[in-house]
Amino acid sequence: MSFGPVTSQCSASKGHRALSTCGFVTGSGVQNLKIRAKYLLMRLRCDFYPDVYCIPVWLGAKCFFIPEGTRIAKTRFNFLFSELHAGVEQLKYLADLVYQHREKVIVIPGPPEVFQSYAGQEARRIASYVLRNAGHVWAYSDGVAKFANEIAHAQVSRVIPWPFDYLRTIHLARRRSFGSDQNIHVLIGVPLRFQGIAENSPHFLEDCIDRTLDQMSESVRRRFRFHAFLYTEEDKKLWQRSKFGSRIGVTLQSKMSYANFLRFVGSCQAVIQVSKFSILGRLTFIAAALGKPGVFSANSELNRRLYPDALVDNPMDQLLKEKTNELLHGLAENTSLLPFLPDVEATKAAGAFKRNASLLNDVLLKNPV
Repeated sequence: MSFGPVTSQCSASKGHRALSTCGFVTGSGVQNLKIRAKYLLMRLRCDFYPDVYCIPVWLGAKCFFIPEGTRIAKTRFNFLFSELHAGVEQLKYLADLVYQHREKVIVIPGPPEVFQSYAGQEARRIASYVLRNAGHVWAYSDGVAKFANEIAHAQVSRVIPWPFDYLRTIHLARRRSFGSDQNIHVLIGVPLRFQGIAENSPHFLEDCIDRTLDQMSESVRRRFRFHAFLYTEEDKKLWQRSKFGSRIGVTLQSKMSYANFLRFVGSCQAVIQVSKFSILGRLTFIAAALGKPGVFSANSELNRRLYPDALVDNPMDQLLKEKTNELLHGLAENTSLLPFLPDVEATKAAGAFKRNASLLNDVLLKNPV
């Protein structure tokens, strides 16, 4: 059973395209329904969220979401997309697709830390087969490409651009969420994680901020408004149980549409986003496109390109104290924040939506199925 097609007014549909119809394996039936509902809402809102599922649409294709286990006729799709999961049953299905469809299969691994945390010996063995025999293996960074090559024991990966859209990001964020108040709004986590393999030390960040605020007058301190997001109920419980944010005043934001989230970030004066994982860096791109100063973790290749002077090694890096102190004082005193500002040209290159889609389509045109 498959669902779709997913299309978008934002797709790079002009010019030569290698894709016309494709499928994207989305996991179980329940997971498939959730993703289908999400993208139906996005289509109705004319949103284009730059995640992995939007890549086929970005390249101009009609995309059908395919539940795991679906039998697929060889002539049904131009290409079949899939992430690289760590579950053995998911990998067995992907290996079967690779065996049946070979050159049509495009595998896109996620953060290596996630796969390495969950994958056992059998999962690694199947993943090695998948990566060696798939038609394409696409990676969002050199680090992810290296990881995939190591799993495959072969040079199989290609680093690709991502469907970021510099101009549309600015356009959608033009309306502000906070109006023209005189407060200083700082986004400090999307998401904050209090547990699990993605835990990113929110209490250490709160300590860093609190120490800086203690150096300021009460009137200046009251101007700061900190905002954060959570993704899981367990993190919400841990937030409440630990009374996180009580010292600095943190507002927990509810889920938003992508366009509203862009407006929200556009209303903030700065962004602090640190992670343990070598993540893609979607929030980093948004902050950079909107010209926001910030502090980011150096373990993301995109972070290093867009904010080369505003990096810390990890969520517990002692340098975070210094960076946070300098950033918040600069915001309060309206002094130069140059070290915390993005590289504009690098941001424009990362967000060259149509040009990057054309480059990636050329890759597929050179390898026709």
